[in-house]
Amino acid sequence: MTELDKPDSTAAALKALEAARMERARLSELGRWTEAGEAAIAALRQVLSPANPDIVGPDLGGLVYVAGSPRPGVQTSGRHGHPVPPERLVATRAMLLVNNGNDPQAAAEFADRALQSFNWRDVGTFWYSILSLVYLDDRVTALRHCERAMTRSGWAATSALIVLRARLAGLSGDPQSAVRLLIPAITQGPRDQFTDVGVAWAVEALVDLGDLDRADDLMRTHGLSGSLDAVTDRAEVLSARGLLSQAIGQSESAYKDFIACGRELAGWGVTNPAVIPWRSRAALCAAIAGREAVALPLAEDELSNATRWGTARAIGTALRTVSLLYSKEHGVKLLKNAIELLTRSGARTTLLEAQYQLAIKLRLEGRHDEVRSVLRNFRETALSTCNKHWQTRADEAIRQWAVAGDTPTVTSKERKVANLAQAGLSNGEIAKRLSLTTSTVEFHLSNMYRKLAISGRSELRSIPVPIL
Repeated sequence: MTELDKPDSTAAALKALEAARMERARLSELGRWTEAGEAAIAALRQVLSPANPDIVGPDLGGLVYVAGSPRPGVQTSGRHGHPVPPERLVATRAMLLVNNGNDPQAAAEFADRALQSFNWRDVGTFWYSILSLVYLDDRVTALRHCERAMTRSGWAATSALIVLRARLAGLSGDPQSAVRLLIPAITQGPRDQFTDVGVAWAVEALVDLGDLDRADDLMRTHGLSGSLDAVTDRAEVLSARGLLSQAIGQSESAYKDFIACGRELAGWGVTNPAVIPWRSRAALCAAIAGREAVALPLAEDELSNATRWGTARAIGTALRTVSLLYSKEHGVKLLKNAIELLTRSGARTTLLEAQYQLAIKLRLEGRHDEVRSVLRNFRETALSTCNKHWQTRADEAIRQWAVAGDTPTVTSKERKVANLAQAGLSNGEIAKRLSLTTSTVEFHLSNMYRKLAISGRSELRSIPVPIL
């Protein structure tokens, strides 16, 4: 049935939705995001009624930011042939509160209400509600609802449920399960609205596993290494691509992708770092490149937004980044606080990074007695995740640092040189950036290799956290 063939009430509803999309875009450009959200809710309230039974999922696209959400006119698969129930309005209200980073308690209540009255026919209501719970750090409830969905006829094989289960696994520090679920979902069968976001989340999981070549192949195979103009889930793809670039030592490319991700989210009024912590990621890239004046405002802005939202994962992630921009005791204290929050949140991959970074900080400051305790905790976390990449990193650090013994405190100049080398700059480029001779750069790098008990530049760049 074409739009011209649809009943007058449906045609009017579609026009109202298009008008709401235009109004949302206009208000967002003006920074009036609360009003933009209200316009979206008013349109949904108008069309989600028994009088418009022909309104389906893709018709509602473009009203609110949701990873994996369809856009009008985009062919999708799944249960989108069913009329959208009123519960979608409730789930959308939860997502809007999440995006704005306001009132987590109300967001949780809306998500719970949508799931309690869920009729198991509208994928969108389920997707919005589960993602809201994920951003609220309530992965236990989200997993319970996913397990419940597995028992429903026809649901176990839906790409939406598979991708959600994978995301829950990845965020809980189980990237192996995330990859095992995602790869078949995005490589077999027809392309659908969840393919791009599935690729993005698979790339993140592969980076967590240290499988960078496979992550790069996946990105290239799906055409996500170049222009993303035709990609619906640009923010998620940009974030994943940035993480991959950062992992292979291309900090400048990573920084550009993270900033572009932030611009994409800003167009939707998404300020909550629980959705994507792009500011923290961009700040680390900027700091590695020696642009502290850019890095610190980004990190502090993210911490402010995370504190407003209030979840342990968001605050811990932001606080970890801020801590890395401070040296000596203050930075160590902040990083220990971040580790406590990340432990409580269950964000084990970010926790691993923070524990390893704390061990490096303490070692480079000559606090070797504390290093041993931190390394033990780091290894225990790595073992709990069954992530061989991090287990190997923990074992290597324990062995190499024990053999190397205690080392003098690292100097600020050695730290800056190491960061730029880690970011991919040559010795000549580092010398020019820091107004040093090439031989001085080589001297500082040799000292850093000895203090970190590593063999050279390639091993320095393989360290999965910056030496700040």
